[in-house]
Amino acid sequence: MAFRFACHLIQFGGEQRENPEKVFREVAEAGWEGVEGVGARSPEHLVELAALARRYGLHIVNVGAPDPLDRVRYNATLGNDAAEVPARRRAEFGGPDPEAADFERAARSLDELLDFCEAHRIKGFHHAHLGTMIETVEDAERLLAAAPKLWLLYDTGHLLAAGSDPLEVLRSERLRNRIGHVHLKDCHADDPASWNHRTGRFGQEARFAELGAGNLGLDVAAVLEGLREVGYEGWVSVELDRPYPPRPAGRGRTGQSRVPSEPGLLIRRLAVGLE
Repeated sequence: MAFRFACHLIQFGGEQRENPEKVFREVAEAGWEGVEGVGARSPEHLVELAALARRYGLHIVNVGAPDPLDRVRYNATLGNDAAEVPARRRAEFGGPDPEAADFERAARSLDELLDFCEAHRIKGFHHAHLGTMIETVEDAERLLAAAPKLWLLYDTGHLLAAGSDPLEVLRSERLRNRIGHVHLKDCHADDPASWNHRTGRFGQEARFAELGAGNLGLDVAAVLEGLREVGYEGWVSVELDRPYPPRPAGRGRTGQSRVPSEPGLLIRRLAVGLE
């Protein structure tokens, strides 16, 4: 299997900025190869963080930066072949139900940055995320059709929350070969039959969940198999905003409730079965 697994640090709630060495050590001890959710304030800070991550055998994925151009430069410096572009939000491009002209305007607003990405051989990807121009698989097809140089951040949790089947991305002729990065996460709704992201309250009636704890139909093994079949060779970041179900402090091999060691073990077991 060509792709590798990273731990997204969002669940550390900012500790990755205050004490990166402690966080990197815990993540490395849990068996992860990379980390995401790290931001560099300057080139010097980037070198400091990269050296620290290297000390623990970790690679920094999709590193953040003060501005979009620096984000491209910083990821190129780390040897990454992809970087996130600023999300285009529905509130700025047509509201809850954008039309074709809104997707076209959003695409054109990214042209200059995507040209810069292409010049640096970086895949500029847009997050599939609630509230942005890409909430569903259909949205992704519309925006990527309007922006031929744009790639997709394939986020299974946000697609599920918006009522989409993440596996449809891997079946789509337009999208299956335009995946620039992956966030693998599950989603749980109090009432999955009636959950609607437009009318429900995300965070109260639905929320992201540990892999296997969701109830909106995520098939982790099928996602990984699909990624292998389309020849994806990037990083898969396991992301969990907040532990759900809540787990007591001390659970897990590292003794830290925020390091997703158990999902990591699950992924590795599934990955072995695909080799």
